[in-house]
Amino acid sequence: MPEGILIDYNDGRPVMAITAGLRAPSFCTNFTANSSNWAPEKLTINTPLTPGSQVIVVPAVPVEVQDFVDNQVFLQIPVAMSNVVRNGNSGVIINAADTAYGLYPMEWRGAILEILPVGSYNSGLLVSNSTDFTAISNNAKLMTCAWVGQWVVNGSRALPVSGIPFARWDNGGVSVGFDGTNIIVRDTNYTGSDDVTGSVTLDLVIFNNTAPVGGPGITMTNSAGQVTFSTLKRPFIYERLLTVSDSNQTVGNSFTQLCFVGSNSRKIGDYDNVRFKGMIRSGSNIRAGLSRVVGNYYNQGFNNNFNQNIAMPILVLPPMY
Repeated sequence: MPEGILIDYNDGRPVMAITAGLRAPSFCTNFTANSSNWAPEKLTINTPLTPGSQVIVVPAVPVEVQDFVDNQVFLQIPVAMSNVVRNGNSGVIINAADTAYGLYPMEWRGAILEILPVGSYNSGLLVSNSTDFTAISNNAKLMTCAWVGQWVVNGSRALPVSGIPFARWDNGGVSVGFDGTNIIVRDTNYTGSDDVTGSVTLDLVIFNNTAPVGGPGITMTNSAGQVTFSTLKRPFIYERLLTVSDSNQTVGNSFTQLCFVGSNSRKIGDYDNVRFKGMIRSGSNIRAGLSRVVGNYYNQGFNNNFNQNIAMPILVLPPMY
């Protein structure tokens, strides 16, 4: 067994083994698109960043479909997160995939996190081996586990608590997405134009920016006496980033962040059936699949087919929650 920090909560859930290579990100801010931060095909988020840190965007709503009229033809255009550019130490710029029309992202939502550089650590916990390390600083603002357990979703269901949802499941007949408020489940065996729901039992874990509270186990405070890390609640640790595609990728039994990961328009008769794309998990694999219907639009003989996945990666958590 690798060396590190072992936390056993004796609650029937897996023990936590914090070993070298896992990452404990520090929370910076939540963001929502609005008229003060959007511009054509990009969103500017102002938040102080630590010099030398690695920035991570956690997308809650990374894709939207907007109506657009081009030469009297009514079109549906996806506006999806593509990449993030650091804006010095004052924030980030999130760019959209090319829409060809310079559309503004109006519904994007998410959170900004950062991995603090080694030089910024004052004191804290360090787990290292010959090739990698995991560091938890007393300067960090770590998110904590607000809820964990099984959650049955029939079509749509709100989160039990607010925060960033991660889940695992094994059902190749449904796609699972998240619209920023509700978990969305759709039947992937259905090939028509209706919005046919599905049902799934998720192993769900939710993290939010609730300040940790000291208690039995390990408690860490900063110079102001504020608790910055505690094992009283499961800390937020991730193992890697994953860009979801239409092809299967192996995630094993790990938890994957929930969101819509793309959009699709296909022609059914005289109509464009426009949908968001969720995630399909079967066995140890994950891929993108059709999800909630945005609408069915008379296509006026115009080909408006598209199939787009977000290029922005999502977080994958180790199977210890």
